[in-house]
Parts: sequence; C-alpha cells; structure tokens
Amino acid sequence: MRHLTHIPTVAGRRAVSFRPRTVVPLLVAVFTATVVATAPAQEATWSGTLDGTGSGRFADHLEEDDLSSSLTAALTGRGFAEIGTDSTIEMVVRPSYTWTDDRPYLLDLERMYTDVQVPQIVGPASVLRLRAGRFRLAAPDPGLFNDTLDGVNASVSAAGVRVRAGAGYSGLILNPVSNIRVSPADVADGADDDELFGPQRIMAFGELSVPEVALRQTVRLYGIGQWDLRDAEEGETTIDSYYGGAAVDGPIIPGLFHSVGATISYADAEDTDSLGILSRAQLRYFRSDWNSSRLALRGVVASGLGGDTDQFAGISEQTVGTVAELPRENIAYGELSYGLRPLAGAPTRTLRDIQTSLTGRMMFRMDTDRPVDALGASQTSSGALLGTEAVAQVGWRATSDLGVSVDGGAFFPADGSSGSFTDQRATEYLLRLQVSASF
Repeated sequence: MRHLTHIPTVAGRRAVSFRPRTVVPLLVAVFTATVVATAPAQEATWSGTLDGTGSGRFADHLEEDDLSSSLTAALTGRGFAEIGTDSTIEMVVRPSYTWTDDRPYLLDLERMYTDVQVPQIVGPASVLRLRAGRFRLAAPDPGLFNDTLDGVNASVSAAGVRVRAGAGYSGLILNPVSNIRVSPADVADGADDDELFGPQRIMAFGELSVPEVALRQTVRLYGIGQWDLRDAEEGETTIDSYYGGAAVDGPIIPGLFHSVGATISYADAEDTDSLGILSRAQLRYFRSDWNSSRLALRGVVASGLGGDTDQFAGISEQTVGTVAELPRENIAYGELSYGLRPLAGAPTRTLRDIQTSLTGRMMFRMDTDRPVDALGASQTSSGALLGTEAVAQVGWRATSDLGVSVDGGAFFPADGSSGSFTDQRATEYLLRLQVSASF
C-alpha cells in the first residue's frame, strides 16, 4: 500500500461540475422549504443568537501576531404540528450572517429541515424519526465526520435496539462553511476563494446501537461510505473511502464512566489505496460534592502505524491541539483535564455557574519516517515527540441568555534528537475570547 500523501496536489481553480444526481439534494431542500412555508403549524417560534470570537496567536516564528475575529448572527424559526393522533412534524429553518476580518460577509442557510416522528411503527414501544433537508450530521466516532449535508436521516428505536441510516450530499454547502477535505483537490478548493461550494461527495451511513446491553454498557456498530463525484481533470485524483467501526461506553462505578472505540478506514484513490485506523479511549470521573469536579483522561491514536497500516483517512478536516492545531493523521496523543465550579457554594446562580478547567496534552508521531505536515517540521529527525500543550479556560454564564469564555494556552514544540521539529518552530501562545448571546 502507498500513502495518500503521495497523491499529486492540484493548483489553481477547477470547474465545478453538476451531474444529474446532484439534483436530488436540491429537491430535498426545496421540499423542506415548501413544507416550512405552507404546513399548518400549531405552534411557531422564533429565536436568535449572536456569537462573537476574538483570538490572538503569538510566536517568534510568525512574521507578525496572528489576530482574528468573527461575528455571527443567526435566526431560527420552528413550526410544530400534530399529524393524526400521535405523530408530529417539526419544521426548522436557520439563516445566518457571518463577518470576519478577512471576509466582509457570508450569508448562509445553516439549517432547513423537516422532522417527522411516528410512534408504534413496528411495535407498541417503537418510534420512527425521519429528518429531511439540510442539517448537521455527526458520525458515531467524532474524529471521523461532523459536518452539514443536504440529505435524509432515519432512525427506528424498538425493543432496546436503535437502527439509524441515511445519506447526504456535500456539494451545495458553501465552501467556507464545509469542512469536508478528503483529497488534495478538496484542500486546494478550500484555499480558493473562487470556489463557491464544497466538495461534490455523496455519503451514506448506517448504525446499530444496543443501549445498556449488559452492565449498563451501550454498544454501537457503524459503517460509512463516501464517493467522490467530481470529474477528475489532468493531474487530479478522486478518492472514495469506506469506514467500519465499533464503540462501547458506560459506567464502571458510580461517578466513573468509560468510552472506547475504533474505526478502520479504507481509501481508494485510483491506483493508490490506504488502510488506516483511528482508536480512542477515555475515562471520566464526576464528583458533584467536590465543587462539581470533572476529571478526564483520554488517549487517541491515528495511524500510520507502520507495516501494512497507512495514514487514517478522515472525511472532515480536523486538527490535534487547541494551540498547536497539528494535522490529525499519523498522530497519537494523551490528554488529562480537570474542571470544577470554584464558587459552587455561592448564594447566587450567576456565581455558581462560573466554570474553570485546565488541560494538559502530549503529542507524538506514530511513523517517525514521515515528517508531520506543519511549519518547522524536521525532515531528518527520528524523534517521536511532537510537543506538549497546556490550556486553561474560564467560562461564565452571566445570565440565561449571555455566556462568556476565555481560553489561554501554550504549545511547546519538541526539537533535537527526541523531537519532531527543528528550532525554527518556537513556543506558541493563544488567547481567545468568546461571547454568546441569545434572544
């Protein structure tokens, strides 16, 4: 097997090609909009949110301080009605406007879907839930996929078993919004302001979940496939990929919970294929009598592991580290975090809701023959250590409609014989302020 990183990249703008099958998700969106506009809702509500973020990154290897800010305003409309005796239908539409310091405006339709719920579909305790339109979809393993699609999602719960299946299309999601980056061509499109929409990909998934099958443990099995619909031009490569995984989570003793899972990826890129694995394990401990303390220990491994295992090929582009933001592939990391409410005994709820946390993270390369794709990466060192990171956060829910959080942290890259960077990569610092208001 060869690594997908050997696939040639594509420079410049590439034409977007709409095939007949891409009309299907558009029809779904039009149908949803029609239902939202015409359905005789028994209850209709409107709400809004305003979210602002300002951050700064500081390091000697940066030519100048990296300062950024954004502001997003969104409105959400919901309509609810009963169908027949017990069935219900809910319609949701959520447009938004985003301003950033590098993009004056971005108008987006974040959500537009219809939810139908039908009880007793296959038995007295069964429930069918059907969603169609534009909505956010997450894979059972959060490291695989979490993005917006136009499509359908159906689930049936019955007799202690839940089955979920669906499909969606990504080619009508605005490019700055879509985070789907499977191939080098996807990455090139993401950096091209002339590309209006995200990658043209069809995705299908299925999941079987058995809650509390034994000792209150929940077991999940899942499979996902995604297919590249673009017409490859000269020098381009299309990539289809397939995923299968399993996860188990539940309590161990009162207050202590675990979660373990693994996903295998197979990516087919014409004459190049890749087999990878993403595995994770987590322990969480809660003590409400200790100022609502939360202690968590987490470990994640994303191949390559050497031998016949290559890099893990995810669907959504994700990074490791709050400050470092290193590419996920070929990285393992361990993380320890502790949080609490320091004023849990205060007389007012406003003070009780102040939360603090501290997280430490250590990151490694799994395959030391391949440098990490980051500034200052060593091309010759065989050291596995990428570096360590420390992040502190303070969050305050000032009122039920206003929240504020402040993050600060530092990434200390490892160099020398045991490290994966050269001294070109300096210590990096991050300071971020987030404000969220609703009305």
